Amino acid sequence: MTFTLLQAHALAMILAWMVFGSTGILFARYGRSLRLGNRRQLLGKAVWFQIHRFFLSLNSLLTLLGFFLILVRAGGQWVNPHIFGVRLFVHSIIGGIIVCCTIIQIWLALYRCHPQSRFRFMFDWSHRIVGLSAFALSIPNIFIVIMLFSPIYPNLLPIYSCWTGWIVIVVIIFEKLQYQQRVAVLPVTNQENNNTNQRPDTELGLNTIVNSRRHNQIKLLLFLSHIIISSILSILFIVFICK
Repeated sequence: MTFTLLQAHALAMILAWMVFGSTGILFARYGRSLRLGNRRQLLGKAVWFQIHRFFLSLNSLLTLLGFFLILVRAGGQWVNPHIFGVRLFVHSIIGGIIVCCTIIQIWLALYRCHPQSRFRFMFDWSHRIVGLSAFALSIPNIFIVIMLFSPIYPNLLPIYSCWTGWIVIVVIIFEKLQYQQRVAVLPVTNQENNNTNQRPDTELGLNTIVNSRRHNQIKLLLFLSHIIISSILSILFIVFICK
């Protein structure tokens, strides 16, 4: 069967958000104290930051590529709700918001201030809010188009539902680990805060309280499991689309 622009759009967006987007966000939230063996840096930056930047760069590239592909297929015209239906129109609106968020994230990342700048909190919160908003919108947006094409592709809904359920499970496990880590290092953190008022450089990973060996191993296993599970489910998703 001929590989259409619509299928290419779906492929780009599925990889962008099911694999790269979710993994990059998880590393930013739960991987800041991660280390590989005894190494806390990779190519001069913290391990979490390099992985986060790599995956989210791929996410941004594929999101913009997917938008370009569907724009070409539509001939530059926006979805007409009277012709294509309200659900596809809503999908296009949410998709447009996600693309705008992606462009804003690229701009924020390129012009972010130094980690020790007094204005850093402005970047941190705006970067976090925009990124999480885009990811949160991508989940129902993919569900909308899956429901629309469910008579043609009935296998997509259970696959994507499994991935969504996995995201909920892995976040709950990570949050529990984060809580255990905060409780364990709270006295040390209070002591460090009394000794210095300097903001930690999280991008270098030098001033971050590290995980215990057990927590570090569990987190590495969870990250690896997430990448494998998301990759398998996204490949299955793409296979059924391309049939």
